Amino acid sequence: MPFTTNLTGTAQVDDSLTTAFEKFVWIAYGQSNQTDQLISKKVEINAKNIQMPKYSRMATAVTPLVETDDLTSVALADTKVTFTPVEYGNAITITSLASLQTGGLVDAAAASLIGTNYGETMDQIAINAMDASTNTYVIGATAEGSVAAGQVASGAFLNVFYNKLARGNVPMINGRYVMMAHDDVIADLRADTAVGSWTDVVKYTGAQEVLANEVGMYKGFAVVRNNRSTYADQTGGGTVDLYSSYFLGANALGKATSKPGSIILTGPFDKANRFFNLAWYEVSHTQILDQTGIWVGKCASSVGTNAA
Repeated sequence: MPFTTNLTGTAQVDDSLTTAFEKFVWIAYGQSNQTDQLISKKVEINAKNIQMPKYSRMATAVTPLVETDDLTSVALADTKVTFTPVEYGNAITITSLASLQTGGLVDAAAASLIGTNYGETMDQIAINAMDASTNTYVIGATAEGSVAAGQVASGAFLNVFYNKLARGNVPMINGRYVMMAHDDVIADLRADTAVGSWTDVVKYTGAQEVLANEVGMYKGFAVVRNNRSTYADQTGGGTVDLYSSYFLGANALGKATSKPGSIILTGPFDKANRFFNLAWYEVSHTQILDQTGIWVGKCASSVGTNAA
């Protein structure tokens, strides 16, 4: 008996076919939250205001003790930094029809986008906090509007900030200071090919913890990429992009949290169960905890747009 020719194939049911999508949703993640790893002091308390104390160092005790005398106690001296947590959040609302007609693709995309947006937002908040530092140095000790295109990051530029942190006895983060910089700034550091100019991360000679997005050690700094580092055309100059890089020691940043961040799925609340909400929500405040532990360095870059 011959095989039947009355087959039901895709040509016969083309109106019933569902367009399929790749299972993996590709989102332009870029860089999410890089600064959270550099926040030394974190406090989680349900309160309107959260205060973090700072204690002054004790003077060195260089006078020999007298055998029959008791020690003279030293009173603690403290100051406080007040944090006022505020609400942050973002949301996506999905319709049931969109979910059905994309085979669930929109749901996966929303989850990826919400998670990424949460990390990126917290990162930007920390960058904004560092930009408020009163410790700023412009390359060449000049005015921002006077920086020339050739005044780019170098070993000498980094030495300025290592000296400022070290002479202030700023404690290190896991045994080193950290530089957070835009890739355009890091590119100039890597372009220097002189012996000892740049040590790539793969050239580390010993096992050690590497920070997320760290690209190497140079001049005493663990160099971390973050392309949210501020840059803009100079005021008045207009033709050279001026980049901010952040040089940090321990206790530079603090974060007070009243409600830790979370991803929230809510709904449906409409009559026909057609709308769903995916959101992130956090109540917190990130700011500089110790001004002596942070410096902002500004310079040009040879690979910047450098256009008015």
